[in-house]
This record gives sequence, C-alpha cells and structure tokens, in this order.
Amino acid sequence: MSSIHSLMILRSIRVEKKDIGYVRWMFESHDGMATPTTRPETFDILDILVAPDFISDFEDLLSALSKEIKIEIVESPLSTSLQE
Repeated sequence: MSSIHSLMILRSIRVEKKDIGYVRWMFESHDGMATPTTRPETFDILDILVAPDFISDFEDLLSALSKEIKIEIVESPLSTSLQE
C-alpha cells in the first residue's frame, strides 16, 4: 500500500461541516481523480489523495468549488515526501 500512496499527491482542505458531503461527491464523481477522506479527529478537514495525472484538473475543480463555498488549504498530516 505504501507504493500506491507514494505515487499520489496529498492535499488537505477545511470546509464547513455542512459542505463535506458535497465536496466529497464532487471529487469522487470525477472517476480516478482523487480519493477524499475525513480525519478521525475532526469533521471539517478532508485529506485528499490526488492522482498525479489529474493534479491540474484537481486544482481547477478546487478553484471552482472555492467560488461556491468556503475552502481553506491546511497542512497535510503526512510527511512532505508524499506531497508534490
């Protein structure tokens, strides 16, 4: 499993709790782009594993979503070796 994760780019965002389902659905509906999960200790942060081939599409979608809802980029929980 580590080899799969090392190929992914980790991004983390904070959104209002009421928007979690919508944001997760938006990323999951773009098949293969990203896998969002909530952190166990908090309900307003999504950690998102992004496929490297889709990083540009991910950033575009994140930008579009930020025009609809409040999104804050936060520090990812894992080491920077998994990040771009």
